[in-house]
Amino acid sequence: MSAAPPASNPRVDRTPMKWLRHTWQSDKRRFLIVGAWNTLFGYLAFVATHLLSGEAWHPTATVVAAYCIALPQSFLTQRLLVFQRTQDDWRKQFLRFLGSNSAIFAANLILLPLFVAATRTSPLFGQALFVAGSTVASYLVHKHYSFAD
Repeated sequence: MSAAPPASNPRVDRTPMKWLRHTWQSDKRRFLIVGAWNTLFGYLAFVATHLLSGEAWHPTATVVAAYCIALPQSFLTQRLLVFQRTQDDWRKQFLRFLGSNSAIFAANLILLPLFVAATRTSPLFGQALFVAGSTVASYLVHKHYSFAD
């Protein structure tokens, strides 16, 4: 005697849109997705700035210029897509966002050379550690300060 088929076995919907809707429900996942885009945009801003300035600018000047180009775009994507805080005063949010990001940026400029000198490790390794730590710090700062009520 064979077993009876299951009473109901609805087909599981695994469409890309369903996955995207599920993924997009979490602000942490939105932060990572938008952060990946912002990182790519910032890197492309660096490349464009470097290519346009040629050898006339020191690499640090190129990084600062690219940061100034990428920051407004990053603010808009974080505000509108990640934290979805459109009712609040954008100027106040932007100033907090600018201060938070600039503090993390300055910490990177200061801590990376110190870390490399103290540990005698590769700057690539040091920067990878900083990116991981600053990603968590950035999420927390923006959630609880930059875009808080």
